[in-house]
Amino acid sequence: MTSTNPTVPAAPLSESTPTSVSDLSRKELRAHLEQARAKLSSNLDALEDKVNIPLQVDKAGRRLRRKVSQMRRENPIALAGIVAGAVVAVGITAVLVAKITATKK
Repeated sequence: MTSTNPTVPAAPLSESTPTSVSDLSRKELRAHLEQARAKLSSNLDALEDKVNIPLQVDKAGRRLRRKVSQMRRENPIALAGIVAGAVVAVGITAVLVAKITATKK
């Protein structure tokens, strides 16, 4: 693993390449700072996107709707089977919950 100095822009070393921030011209320093700000902004946007739960739920919902729509077009019988299976599973669960709560009384 190589160690890099975050205060010096990554560039190929040559005799004219500065070795510290104090050796940079104002123009080079501004360019370096703008590049660092842009990278930080991009990282913060990506982090915000990942921790934004409502946004993630919305994206997951859109993906699910796209997949269901695609399945409806490509294989409607399989989709009907999945829906029927889900209805049966929910019905069985409801009956079992009703029996369990009735026996506890």
